[in-house]
Amino acid sequence: MLVPISKLLICFILVSSFATVSKATDEMPIIAFMGVPESHTSEEHFQTFSECGFTVSLNPYSSLERLLKACRCAEKYGIGILGRCPEMVSNPVTAARTLKGEKGFFGYYIQDEPTAPDLQLRQKEIKRLKAYDATHAFYINLHPFYKASWIKPTLKVDNYAEYLKMAAATSCQQLSFDHYPITTGGIRPFWYYNLEMVRQASLTSGKPFWGFVLSVPHDVPFTPDTYYPTPTLGALRLQVYSNLAYGAQAIQYFTYWTPSPGRFNYHDAPVDVKGQKTATYTVVQQMNRELKSVAKLFYGAKVVSVHHLGNIPEGTTRQTEMPLNIRSMKIVGSQGAVVSQLQKDNHRYLAIVNKSHEQPLTVRIKANNNVPRHITKTLQEKKIKTSYTLSAGDILLFRLK
Repeated sequence: MLVPISKLLICFILVSSFATVSKATDEMPIIAFMGVPESHTSEEHFQTFSECGFTVSLNPYSSLERLLKACRCAEKYGIGILGRCPEMVSNPVTAARTLKGEKGFFGYYIQDEPTAPDLQLRQKEIKRLKAYDATHAFYINLHPFYKASWIKPTLKVDNYAEYLKMAAATSCQQLSFDHYPITTGGIRPFWYYNLEMVRQASLTSGKPFWGFVLSVPHDVPFTPDTYYPTPTLGALRLQVYSNLAYGAQAIQYFTYWTPSPGRFNYHDAPVDVKGQKTATYTVVQQMNRELKSVAKLFYGAKVVSVHHLGNIPEGTTRQTEMPLNIRSMKIVGSQGAVVSQLQKDNHRYLAIVNKSHEQPLTVRIKANNNVPRHITKTLQEKKIKTSYTLSAGDILLFRLK
């Protein structure tokens, strides 16, 4: 499908800068939800975790003592622990004072997928901890948006926008949500709409959002004829780069360690239930290698507009204006592309993401002058060409000025 866009100059609107929480101010967090579990805390496992490209391990712990042990093992490999233990509730003064000085401690894991009433309760918990430690992250991960009729009975709130507003009002420094779009039945229809809503809440609140990537195959709840497949590089790229294009300031994976099979038949995360590498480990490692380089451009950047070409998902808008210093731009590909424009360090950039995790995309582009430059994924500048082929889920970058 050939999709042209009109030759107009885009108006850039600067948004408020975001404060992000990271062990290193110039490094985007790469988080494993279910990283190295308490039962396998060891330097060996954290070394393997680090070699896969992760920087933060998220897990609950049975005691403050066990959490401290994990922090001290992880710190040796530059890893931070985003953790939870019973003492955070039963004895928050001791927990916060103890964890405040731990180099391997990244932050407090408060709750996963709370309802609206849960958010109010968790805010009280955060306040008690923050009174003694305001230096670390406080983390709540939100429910996704699947459909409007699902919100009120599940989240106990009238609509998803109100849910996001309540989350933004907590003392968490970020808005985190998990929406896993790729199934054997196709791309979930409201994924990009969910990104649009979270991005808007992020802009309104001034809090950055953290996106998710699915790295553990399993059965899809309530849909027996479809499932979450084993991730390919194209599937990981689509999720990572779409999140970055919308402005995500951290990338999270569910999961690094394979959960017990249970109801959803989890299998083949990067490491299995015993901590042995699977084939997924190598794919995620390659993705994280790319991400660490590309993230340097997106971390701390201001994404000033996000639009779509080709297939226009519900809740999104078509790209109709030409980016700065670009004369023409066309795409050839059935799913189309995400077109994101961002600003960082007095430069303006263009990011184009192939929305297919299975098929390549052709981008044909012409500049008005010699100013625009192609930016490789290792952030090297090159002379702009007139045609590029993007692999499944991949990203194409340009400096516009």
